[in-house]
This record gives sequence, C-alpha cells and structure tokens, in this order.
Amino acid sequence: MPADPTSRRARLLALAACSFAAIGVVLPASGAGSGSSLRQRAAQLTQENSAIASRSRSAVLTLYSLDSRLAQVQARLASLRAEASAIDRKAAETRRQLAIAKQVFAASQRNLAARLRSVYEHGDSDPLAIVLGAKTLDEAISGVETAKAAAVTDRTIVARARSGRDRYIELQHRLAVRAAKLRGLQASVSATASTLASARAGRIAYLQQLAAERSLNNAQIGSLEARAQAIEVQARRAAVAQTVSTGTATAVAPAPPAAGPGTLTVTATAYTLQGQTATGAPVGYGVVAVDPTVIPLGTRMTIPGYGEGVAADTGGAIQGAMIDLWFPTAAEAAGWGRRTVTITLH
Repeated sequence: MPADPTSRRARLLALAACSFAAIGVVLPASGAGSGSSLRQRAAQLTQENSAIASRSRSAVLTLYSLDSRLAQVQARLASLRAEASAIDRKAAETRRQLAIAKQVFAASQRNLAARLRSVYEHGDSDPLAIVLGAKTLDEAISGVETAKAAAVTDRTIVARARSGRDRYIELQHRLAVRAAKLRGLQASVSATASTLASARAGRIAYLQQLAAERSLNNAQIGSLEARAQAIEVQARRAAVAQTVSTGTATAVAPAPPAAGPGTLTVTATAYTLQGQTATGAPVGYGVVAVDPTVIPLGTRMTIPGYGEGVAADTGGAIQGAMIDLWFPTAAEAAGWGRRTVTITLH
C-alpha cells in the first residue's frame, strides 16, 4: 500500500534533522583533518619564529658588545692621532731649532777660523809684547785680559753651538722613533676598528635576515590558517550536502555502505594541480580526493608515508577504494607514484 505523501515528507524531514544533528557532533572532528595538517605547519613556523627570536636576542647582545668595543677602539685611535699630530708639530719646531743651532755653530766656526787666520797672519799675541807696547800699566793689563777673554769667548761659543746642535739632533731622533711607533699603533688599532666595524655590519645584516624570515613566517602562518579555515568550512558544507543527499536517497533506495572509523586498504595516487577542490576549497598539502560513496567528504585520515589528510576533493577517475593525494611539486608527486596503503580513518 502506497505511503501517504504527507507522512513520507514527514519521515524525510525527520531523517534530515537527524542527519544535521549527527553532523553537528561529527564535523568538529572530521573538519579538522586538512586544517590539522596546515595548522601543524603553522605551529612549526611559530616554533621557528621562537627560535628566530632567541637568535635575534643573542645577535643583539653581540651587537651591543661590538658597539662598546668599537667605541673604545675608535677613542683610542683618535687619541693616537692627536698624539701623532702633537709629535709632528714638535718635530717641526725641533727642525726649526736645529736649523738655527746649525747656523750658530757654523757662524762660531767661521769666527774662530777668522781669528786663527788673523793670528797666523800677524803672529801670536805675546803677553810680553802687549806689555812692552803699552803706554801705561793699565793699558798693558787691559790688553792681556782682552786677549784672554777673546780666546775664552771663542771656545765657549763653539762649545755651546755644538752642544745645542747635538741636543736638537738627539731630540729629532727621539721624535722620529716615537712617530714611527705611533704610526704602527695607529695601523694596528685602525685594523682592529675595521674588523669590529665589519663584524658589526655582519650582525646588523644577520638581524635584518632574521627579521625578514620572521616576517615571511608570519605571512605563511596567516595564509595557512586562512587556508585551513577555508578547507574546513568547505568540507563541512560538502559533508552537509552529501548527508542531505544521501538521506533523501535512502528514503527511496538503500545507499552503498561508506567506510566508517577504522582502517581501509586503498590504492593511493598523487596529483599536483593548482586551484580549488571539488568542494570549492583551495588545494593544499593534506587535501585528499576520494570516492564520496566510500569515504565521506570531510573525513580525516592518516596515510602512511604522507601524514594527515582530509577528504576534501573528488575526481572522475577516483572510484571505489582509491584516493588521490595532493603534492606541491610534480617531482614529489612522481616520487610518490602509485601505492597500495592501509589508511586509518578518524
């Protein structure tokens, strides 16, 4: 006897309500499949950021130390340069004084030579001759004393001129030795300053690199989270649509049994196409194409050799106990090839 249309519609509505209630309980677990894979990668990037932050703090401390040492070395270099400038000024003054001393010594030598030449030409100034030639005793005494004073003066001037010249020559030598030592110190300190400046520039570049890595990781984390949410939303929607469709079909004819929690041996192939899945979610690692009549969309699974995945895509060639795994590159997809694996459904 045919069923009453009103009672049939009531049974369908009741079945749909039960299906939605079941989805409300199951989907939080099943929808987390691909999202779980993406969020695991996001968690790894977050851990990397923590390690980057630690390395950044260490690099900053090293940079502070380099800055302090570089400031000390630069101060030492400035002090050496100031001292070298003072030595140069003193050396210039010494050269000027030495030139004067040489001129005085040369003049005293000329004067002494002239006096010796005069004595040679006019004969020795005999004290007795001076006395006999004098008209008075005072004149005689004065003449003798003048001759003696001239001789003493000549010897004194020559001795002083020679002493002054030798003193300035010695001072010039000491200043040259000190200037050479300062040049060596300046070269050594300047090399140290260059090494520290280079190390400082290296630390700054390293910190900039770490900051760039951290920024890139943050962008990837945001992208992974967004993709995970999109996949979960689309998987939930597809699972709801499938459940409603399956429930309606069940009212007319029995549906083929779908796999529940447990294990299932399947043939696993690989693909690497870009774009969106059959559920409208963006493709990504962990997206698995399935036959929805065998593995319902939104089902989480663990695939040996691949990791966590979620049933979020379909394909015309995927029928029965087959799955198709998404890989980011063709080389990885080719490396996977075609395998028979026993997956665990959650």
